[in-house]
Amino acid sequence: MSGGPAAPEVLMRERVALLDDPSLPDQPYHAAAGLDAGAAGELIARVERSARTAARDALDAAAMNLAQAGHDVHGVALDLGAVGAGRMTVPGDLSEVLAKHHYLHGAEGELYHEALVEAARGAGLAVSRYDFKQLPDTAARVLGPGVVERVDGLRTQVGSPWTRDHKDATLAALLALGGEKPA
Repeated sequence: MSGGPAAPEVLMRERVALLDDPSLPDQPYHAAAGLDAGAAGELIARVERSARTAARDALDAAAMNLAQAGHDVHGVALDLGAVGAGRMTVPGDLSEVLAKHHYLHGAEGELYHEALVEAARGAGLAVSRYDFKQLPDTAARVLGPGVVERVDGLRTQVGSPWTRDHKDATLAALLALGGEKPA
C-alpha cells in the first residue's frame, strides 16, 4: 500500500497459506477436540510451529519482493477478529477451550494472529490491530470523507476479485501508514 488516502495504490495483493505443512488441519482446535489431552496438545503445538514458520516465510517473501521493487515495508495491520475488542477471552486451559465450540474458533483465530504478530515483530515491523467491523467508519473519520469510496474504486487498478477482505486490508494499511492508533 502506498499513495496515502487521497490516492491509494495497492502494491501487492496475495493470499497466503498460514501452514507450511499441508497435512496439518487448518482448524487445529476443532481437530483436537476429539483427542486425548496429550495428543490434542501435541497437534496444536505442531500447528503453532507450522503457522509461525509459514507466517515468517510469507512476510519475509513479501518484504523482499517489495524491497526489490523499491518499496519499504513499515508494518502489518491485522483484524482483531473473534478475539480482542472485548469480543471473547479464550481460556488458558486447553481442556476448557476444547470443551466449548465457540472457544475453538476464538483459539484458532488467536493462533494465526499471534503467528503473524510474531513474524512481523521478528522482522522489526510495527503491528497494528484494528476492529474490521468498525474499519470503514474509523477510516472515514480519521482519513477523511471519500476514502472508503476511493478504496472501493481500486478494483479498476487491481482487478477482480476485490472483496471486503481486500478493501478492509487496504483501509487498515492506510490507517497504519497514517499513524492512526489501533483499537
